[in-house]
Amino acid sequence: MSGLLSPLGWGIVLPIFTSMAYACTLVCMRQALRSGTPVAGLVVLNLIIAAAGFAISFLRGTHLTTTWEAPLYFMAAGAMGQGLGQIAFYLGIERMGVSRATPIQSSTPIWAALFAAVFLAERPTLAVWAGTLLIVFGVSLLSLAEVKERSRPGGGGRGALVYPVLSSVLYALVPIFMKQGFAIQKTPFLGIGCAFLMGTLVVLAGRSILPGGGPIRADGRALGFLLVAAFANTLAAFGFWTALTFADVSLVLPLSRLVPLWVVVLSYFFLGHLERLTWRVVFSAALVVAGGVLVSAFR
Repeated sequence: MSGLLSPLGWGIVLPIFTSMAYACTLVCMRQALRSGTPVAGLVVLNLIIAAAGFAISFLRGTHLTTTWEAPLYFMAAGAMGQGLGQIAFYLGIERMGVSRATPIQSSTPIWAALFAAVFLAERPTLAVWAGTLLIVFGVSLLSLAEVKERSRPGGGGRGALVYPVLSSVLYALVPIFMKQGFAIQKTPFLGIGCAFLMGTLVVLAGRSILPGGGPIRADGRALGFLLVAAFANTLAAFGFWTALTFADVSLVLPLSRLVPLWVVVLSYFFLGHLERLTWRVVFSAALVVAGGVLVSAFR
């Protein structure tokens, strides 16, 4: 038990908790998007999370002692992930289809481990690299299984490949900027506020290039699900940002990407979407779990 409460233990528990909370977010978002638009969901979630981050930062008094350098890194993280990363992913979906873009975008942990080794001097072990690859492969298979019903035939040509790849790279840069900010001051809640507010501004600025002009529409039903999704996503953000104040990127990011595993479980047991536990899903889940064990147990 004492090992679980150590910094390394929390560095494992928090990202796994993040992945579970974000899975709840996606399940609620799936319901909200029946009568709302993706951009409306992004704006509502990001603004609520930003407000929560700023509120906790204010209550803790960290905004009074902050320097100007750290918020710049936090805003850069938000612009990369919640902003440009989201835009690139939606463009990839438009040009390639969900079933092709999603597995490619799931390669983020590999890029993040590479960037962490280059820019943060992290030295992931062979087991961490192997576990990261297993997680990416398993997540890709799970994502393919989950979006198979919504995929469309045809491709977008080789040029369309750049969008999901770019999205995965942009998301991989997020923890790098976060770590640079934390090197100046460890204020995760202020960072959350800065990042998610900046991400919202970038998405709004780039609406015109999104599919259909990025309309913002949501009825009362959609807003109800979005509020629940925002609560879950706020918990996910708190867990992810807090973990990165003391744990390595090469540990936190792969474990935080177990989301499709939990989405499949939640959908199967609670949503009644006729999700079937096929051999492909079971095999993919086993790969993800094996990867998580390698990343967390053999550092």
